[in-house]
Amino acid sequence: MVKRSLLEGATREERIVQRRKLGSLKSLTVQPATRKRYDLALNQFLDFLKLEGISLPSKRDALDEVAAEYLEHLWSSGEGRALASDTLASLQNMEPNLKGHLNISWRLLKVWHQNEMPNRAPPFPEVVLQALVGKANMKNDPNFALSLLLGFYGMMRTGEILSLEPKHVEANRDNGPAIISLGLTKAGKRQGAAESITLSVQEVVRRLRHWKESTRKPLVASASQWRAKFSNLLAELGLESFHFRPYSLRRGGATFWFGKHGSFDRLLVQGRWHAQKTARIYIDSGVAALAEMKIPTAKLQGFVSVYSNASRQELPSLERTRKASSSGGRGNKVVKQKKVDRRGSNNRPWRVY
Repeated sequence: MVKRSLLEGATREERIVQRRKLGSLKSLTVQPATRKRYDLALNQFLDFLKLEGISLPSKRDALDEVAAEYLEHLWSSGEGRALASDTLASLQNMEPNLKGHLNISWRLLKVWHQNEMPNRAPPFPEVVLQALVGKANMKNDPNFALSLLLGFYGMMRTGEILSLEPKHVEANRDNGPAIISLGLTKAGKRQGAAESITLSVQEVVRRLRHWKESTRKPLVASASQWRAKFSNLLAELGLESFHFRPYSLRRGGATFWFGKHGSFDRLLVQGRWHAQKTARIYIDSGVAALAEMKIPTAKLQGFVSVYSNASRQELPSLERTRKASSSGGRGNKVVKQKKVDRRGSNNRPWRVY
């Protein structure tokens, strides 16, 4: 879960309460998920030393040599580059004074990167996105459909989708724009500023506003169930061989938007990248990957049609569950929402602003 930024308290007492909730400064240096990865990598490194009968060196140069030997072990045993990177980062996180003193190890990691391309998530073509949303509509799962649209057109990271709540959304009209507050994301923490997304894709804004006004619950109830749905829908559409992953949504969205407006500077703002190198990798590798894909478009057209038709129809009334009165019935009963939004027709064609 991404921690949201807090406005500094006006008094000392308020700041003390807020900072207790946030935790110590040391605990805030890395995200909880990142710390978990670091701990796992460090434990594996220590297990390697124990197995080889090597004591953890107390001198920086000696530790650099041992870490370099461990990287050679990871390379020869077929481990992923991410584990090697997490190992070096975990050592520096454990002892910040090591920064700048693991030169041999970081050089080997660079050579690793140069000689073995990372296995990045392939980007989603728009037709695959729309087919998945159509399939989700057929399964009467509007929240999952919305999460897919946000990941693609909003270029949201997977963790940002999984932690989204109605209170983070500002959407007053179906025809947009809508603003999503992301708080202090990984990139935002580096800059010391909260991040946000502005969405102007009419169908996405319409669904987003409908969801916000209908519930107070998070968009995703369970991260594991969401990932399972993602994999299952791809399998049902016969797309397992393309090895799409949740991050394919963000990568596909980046390629889509660059194809729409062709502005690299605009894409940097949309995708919230601070390093041009990262965005360039997204575009160059994304365009190349899409060019090589042989998507069975004809097979997906039926589901795409379901999605297109839904974009021209009113969204179904969402239902809420509440306890039955003591005068009759057992358990819970479903009561349809009485409030109807009459501030304009929803029968608008699909369009991108």
